[in-house]
Amino acid sequence: MQEFLNCLGTKVFMADDFTDLSYHVGTFGPNTLWVCDTNTSRMVRPLPTPNVVIEAGESSKSFTCLEKIISVAMDNNLGRDCTFIALGGGMICDITAFAASIYMRGCRVILIPTTLISMASSALGGKTSINFRFAKDIVGTFFPANEVLICTDCLKSLPNKDYMNGFADILKHSLLTKDDTLFNLVATRKQQIMDRDPDTLKAIITISLQIKKSYIDNDPYERLGLRAALNLGSTFAHALEGMSRLQWSSGQAVAWGVCKAMEASRELGICTSEFAAGVIKLFAFYGFDVNYRIQRGDWMDFRNQIAKNKQSVNGVSSFVLLKDQGEYEIRPVDEEIIKSVVMVPSV
Repeated sequence: MQEFLNCLGTKVFMADDFTDLSYHVGTFGPNTLWVCDTNTSRMVRPLPTPNVVIEAGESSKSFTCLEKIISVAMDNNLGRDCTFIALGGGMICDITAFAASIYMRGCRVILIPTTLISMASSALGGKTSINFRFAKDIVGTFFPANEVLICTDCLKSLPNKDYMNGFADILKHSLLTKDDTLFNLVATRKQQIMDRDPDTLKAIITISLQIKKSYIDNDPYERLGLRAALNLGSTFAHALEGMSRLQWSSGQAVAWGVCKAMEASRELGICTSEFAAGVIKLFAFYGFDVNYRIQRGDWMDFRNQIAKNKQSVNGVSSFVLLKDQGEYEIRPVDEEIIKSVVMVPSV
């Protein structure tokens, strides 16, 4: 297993295959708590004890499941020197890291992401969270994992919907750097990406994480406005997820949100029509719904969801807008512009 990245003290390893991953996991010892969902719990037989298995799905990213993790740790007399191990996608990694950050004021946490979105994005950077009142990631901490272990073999059986969820973040990251290596890969290797070619996957995951690291290293706690660029599309996306009561998956919502951000950038004269159209075309090329519009009767709900966004200050939300590849601007957007890009046109 090769270490290829270190970010905020998190060592990121790439496994050759399941055997390589299993060998590394076998060195952790008994003082651990495994956290899985009902899907990933079947990946390890027998599942080490103690363990917590929670229902798969975004609705489990809750205080109830957080309490369950902490209760099992206490019931097994685990001390501050224990290690929480998350085996799963973004939901499992986020809630497990959150539990580790508050259990006895912080214990070790190792993340084994099993989805593309968690491998290429969410497992890195130290953000932990749960949802509350349908508001996405509204409660959480900054708590970088000790290790992130990536094995692309986990992606072989991943449902296509979940696979594409992760790919949306990779597309987003390709827009946040002036280095066009990742952009060229996603633009020219669609067949290999859709076929889940191992070498192609390792390449795009590695570059995606390197791009994310470049923002995190310069602004680890989002206090300078630099790391916030990684939220491209998120203000729109989280509002859509909240309005739909989390019926939209995170990746599909992010893809839609990035395209809405591009439309807003174009309407504000921040970017050229050609650049906005090119980005939207790229997401459409991979089958994302870039044309969805919310009904006029849902506007107030959508507007209220925007106000709940973590980027809001005094009730005013900021949006990440793109000037060009690797060039962004973060600012509020007038309500009429938002309406014009997200709502069904009036007749």
